[in-house]
Amino acid sequence: MSEKPKRSGAGAGLGDVPFEELVAEMIRRLGDDPDREGMRRTPERVAEAMAFLTKGYTEKPDVVLADALFEESHQNMVLVKDIEVYSMCVPAKQIVNVVGGAKSAARVRVGDRLWTLHDGRVTQTTVTEVSSRPARGLVEVETDEGTFRVTPDHPVATPSGWVEAKNLEGCAVEWTNPRSLCRKHYAPAVGCELGYAIGAVCSDGTVGDRSLSLVVNDHDFARRFAGCLTRAFGVAPVIEPVSRPSGFPEREVPGFRVRVVSSYLANLFRMWLGGDAHHMSQTFPRVVLNSRDCMQGFIDGYLDGDGSRVTQGTGSVIVNANAPFLVDFADAIDARFTPRVSGTSQLYVTDRWNQPGWFGKHGFQQEDHRTTLVESQFVAVRGVRPVSAAGKKPFRVYSYKCSPHPTFLVGGHLTHNCEHHLLPFFGKAHVAYVPNGRIVGLSKLARLVEVFARRFQVQERLTEQIAQALWDTTQPQGVAVVIEAYHLCMMMRGVEKQNSKTITSAMRGVFLEDQRTRDEFLRLTTSAHRPLS
Repeated sequence: MSEKPKRSGAGAGLGDVPFEELVAEMIRRLGDDPDREGMRRTPERVAEAMAFLTKGYTEKPDVVLADALFEESHQNMVLVKDIEVYSMCVPAKQIVNVVGGAKSAARVRVGDRLWTLHDGRVTQTTVTEVSSRPARGLVEVETDEGTFRVTPDHPVATPSGWVEAKNLEGCAVEWTNPRSLCRKHYAPAVGCELGYAIGAVCSDGTVGDRSLSLVVNDHDFARRFAGCLTRAFGVAPVIEPVSRPSGFPEREVPGFRVRVVSSYLANLFRMWLGGDAHHMSQTFPRVVLNSRDCMQGFIDGYLDGDGSRVTQGTGSVIVNANAPFLVDFADAIDARFTPRVSGTSQLYVTDRWNQPGWFGKHGFQQEDHRTTLVESQFVAVRGVRPVSAAGKKPFRVYSYKCSPHPTFLVGGHLTHNCEHHLLPFFGKAHVAYVPNGRIVGLSKLARLVEVFARRFQVQERLTEQIAQALWDTTQPQGVAVVIEAYHLCMMMRGVEKQNSKTITSAMRGVFLEDQRTRDEFLRLTTSAHRPLS
């Protein structure tokens, strides 16, 4: 008999034990004889089938998409419908981050809102279904920011994607500070007012741990800054009279302070300024390049705080010892600038910077930068320890189905709740994207679904993985994925519901932000709908 080929994926076996022997042992434990006539080749067939069903482990989604990327200028939605899909929890006392106050997992109810992270931003998701089951074993995961307990197969977010809790040793996991979950969030309006506020803070402001402030002599400057903060963020700063030391007269002089207490805004400005708000180490805030008006506002705010008009010509001069900051500033407005080797440098800002072709270079180059705060970070896992139930009583663990996001926070750590039955689910996937200069071959979208489906999967994770891979590799304006599937874990076991269909979705970019685009996608995926069977 010829030697059997080596297999990858699930068919490779467990350790040094051939997979066929494991299947034979399973048959014996079920009460049958693997050596009887008609059963002898079953272990081999099962091993081959398992290798086929899990072949997605050996394929890389970025390679699948990158091989078929084309430059294309159109921005119409690309939708591939009806791609066939076929694929294969938290202990009672564990604290879950619930909106309105943390709760133990056993106290979470349908309708509760849980905190989660989406694209690094704290948001909410709603519990639509709660189930529980006994479990003999858990794992305790210790990170730099705390400890939590979950079932061994509970997925946790890492830089490389979702990793089961039992395999987190040596990884980093996504985390946000639970104490900051309830703070007010601000989504600024991009325009002249936002730019002015950033410029004023860059030139003459202070960013504290939990506040923004500006102390100046000129009441009009303070009033303009306060007004721009109000129009850009919806806050209501107060202008307070203060005394401030002055070096020239060597005495206290009257001034005005504008102050807003908000750790979110303080962190947001630190993110824009490169993590350090100190004037000598701050970086040029490229967020102001989101629009021409925003850039003009930035120039006005900066010049009001730390600029002076030239005696001849139409422009102003900025004097600053932070040369890298001025280099990027000059490039943004097409200004000629040569930094000095030491000491302060001067940047001339013409009033005509906004005119196309000024200085004969590239003109204003608009960029697209994030305006909301990245609230999560990755923290190191210090250890993963198994925890067994003492005595005869098992642990009681809880699973939550949530919408619109299938994720939630446990002690500030981002997790994805799911359960593995090693039973397949099957159905249809609808994948759409809006290009941003590059398109991908249509067959590759079906191949992408196949890559992730041919693994031990849950539908929620599969939906997210397809959307994220398409988003990361093609960098489109938006991605939308909807999967409709029947689950054998519900049809063959447990509740045994034969006609129960599960629908999951994942949105990115314009599909998440633009209601009309999302509605168009959902309308197209439901039109002329055919049964899954």
